[in-house]
Amino acid sequence: MKKKLLITLVLILTLAGANAQTQKRGKTNKGTKPAQPQVLETPLPARCADCFFAVPLKVDIPFGPTEPPRGHGFVSEIGRDAKVKNVFEAEHNTVWYILTAPYSGKLCIEITPKAASDDYDFLVYKYTNKYFCNRIIGNKVTPIRSVLSTSNSEINGKTGLSLKGSLLNIPKSSAVSHAKYIDVVADEKYIIVVDNVADGGLGHTILATINTDYAPLTVLPIDSVNRARTTANILVKDKETDNVILEEVDAGAQKLKILPKKAYSISLKKDGYFNYIREVSHAQALKDSVLTARLVQIKPGSNLPIRGELYFDTDEQNNVSILPESYPALNDIVKLLQDYPSIVVEIIGRIPTEGYNVKKDAENSRLRAEAIKNYLIGRGIPETNLKARGSYLKEIEKQLASQKKLKTGGLINPSCEIKILKTK
Repeated sequence: MKKKLLITLVLILTLAGANAQTQKRGKTNKGTKPAQPQVLETPLPARCADCFFAVPLKVDIPFGPTEPPRGHGFVSEIGRDAKVKNVFEAEHNTVWYILTAPYSGKLCIEITPKAASDDYDFLVYKYTNKYFCNRIIGNKVTPIRSVLSTSNSEINGKTGLSLKGSLLNIPKSSAVSHAKYIDVVADEKYIIVVDNVADGGLGHTILATINTDYAPLTVLPIDSVNRARTTANILVKDKETDNVILEEVDAGAQKLKILPKKAYSISLKKDGYFNYIREVSHAQALKDSVLTARLVQIKPGSNLPIRGELYFDTDEQNNVSILPESYPALNDIVKLLQDYPSIVVEIIGRIPTEGYNVKKDAENSRLRAEAIKNYLIGRGIPETNLKARGSYLKEIEKQLASQKKLKTGGLINPSCEIKILKTK
């Protein structure tokens, strides 16, 4: 009986203590700031403490803050000798990175420790071939940059390569934190090894940038239905080399560097929407620094995106023909309808008008729509998937009303439309 009473008393006291702790945790003192959300660490890939498993870096995209590096991996590749002195005495807590230069310019690197007291040293090598990592062992390769100086708490322990740097190799005895930038050429590869000298340190963030002349361009995905920002899979390629410049999944606005004498293909994909494809040159990016990528939802009522202008010619017999300048835009429509064979569309002819004979204008707009329809049929699109009509009189009257409000007094030149009627 006494044993049962004792167990009951212990249970009551345990529950009371737990309840008190719960109340204490739930109690908020006035004036106390809520806890700030912790910055999540970027996990370091397996074996990245060895050269063969270097982490790929991308220009302009920070990597980190990392979890703390621990040890030198399975192989300690670096050790100082009489021939090569501008390296670590030995590896301590290392992470290896590899960077491919997407374009030519001045390579800068910024390494920012999570703790200003952590002493990060680093080396930069120019990658040669698949035997490169083997050649590092035994100091058969010399780094082209090395910074071994002690951490400077006044700049929060930052180190790297900068435009203002003048030294190629900075020894331990120096107080200089940044070495000179590297002149790089497109497609060259560089190996960067970062070493935290002390055990028990924290992680870091590394950012590589290449300084060169460029036009800034922001790719902004917009949902054309609600006219709001959205996300998409974004792929940017160099038109000449077909190299991937940027590839992001389910991403929002992305900033690009458009280089002189270069052209880029930009494509956006999103489930339930038509693919968006655009080519951008340096001159275009200089003119407009924001590319508003309007993503059109695949549903009845949506207009197919027409990428370009449509031009028509009307002869004395009132026969309407499509001018060759329109073919690229219409061929894009052909490709779109081939990709989505279940779509039935309505082609709506539009035409500029002065309002003298709106019935004739309506008829001419119908002839434009028929000309587009016949072009699409001639390129293999089934006639059953295509309807055509001209502008209604009310639509032309609305166009005239808008035209009168123009301060310039000119004509509105509306674009023909291709609207989704239904899906089979």
